[in-house]
Amino acid sequence: MGLGNYTQSDETRRLTGVIEKRGSQTGLPTWGMFLFGVPFTGIGVFVALIGLKVVPVKASSVHAPYFVLVAFGLVFGFGGLMIWSMAWGQWRANRHRAVALERHVSEPALEDYDWDPRGFRSHCWTKVIKGVAGTGFLALFLSMFNWWAWGAHGPWLVKIVVSLFDLLLVYTLWQTLMAISRAVRFGNSRIEFVQFPYHANEPMTVRWWTPPGITRANQGTFTLRCVREFYETSSVGRDRTRYLVHEERWHGVWTLERPENFSPGKNIELEFQPPAGLPATCLSGPETVYWELEIDLSLPGPDFKEAYLVPVY
Repeated sequence: MGLGNYTQSDETRRLTGVIEKRGSQTGLPTWGMFLFGVPFTGIGVFVALIGLKVVPVKASSVHAPYFVLVAFGLVFGFGGLMIWSMAWGQWRANRHRAVALERHVSEPALEDYDWDPRGFRSHCWTKVIKGVAGTGFLALFLSMFNWWAWGAHGPWLVKIVVSLFDLLLVYTLWQTLMAISRAVRFGNSRIEFVQFPYHANEPMTVRWWTPPGITRANQGTFTLRCVREFYETSSVGRDRTRYLVHEERWHGVWTLERPENFSPGKNIELEFQPPAGLPATCLSGPETVYWELEIDLSLPGPDFKEAYLVPVY
């Protein structure tokens, strides 16, 4: 292959676009996360039952169509389920660490994460399910505001703002459709670890097995990066917003020099030379650091885009 152009950078930068949470810790104890999700789920179920006319209320106390109440209830209920799923993931990670320590596993990698020492496999249909759920959640959330803007004849400022968010929904739907097309075309793919685990500040070689559906790539990059994941809080008046941040500490990139033909089922070895001083992987601790190999190939039809976790300890 024509992987002759290698560049690397240790300039710290924040990653943008679709951000996937990699760490298991939420900043709250598991029981705290569960309790935090209770009011969201409870309010959501109660309001949805009112909208479905299961819970009777006075008609004069309802100031919106019943379908808006159902949408409101589903949004709150779904939010509670999302919080509970995060609590479940944190509990599983903590339980995995406890079991590993009980078995006297002297390997930090296996204590930190449930690695397969042979390699890492993508789960494309899991991403599709998450994409469909996220798109449905956004559609339900915006349905209430669309009713306010258009059904209840809201002011023009509301209509403009809601229309902008509707464009975001269209973009999200497009991304979900692209994820479905990639899942159908390529299926799951995997990388193979030449050694397990890799050691920080040492050269690394990773094998990528080309999945079905790969044909001729006009352009492409193979990027190994080290990323710190954390939450950041911003305040506007009394409103506080907490959002997820991915901060890249280093990356090394192989770039295709010319268009290449790929044969399914073949392995491609990728060698990287990280500098000294980079942090090791930590996926179950209070401060999350992860290494990933991202492959981005421009193909006829849906492009191939996938990221694989790499155990660097």
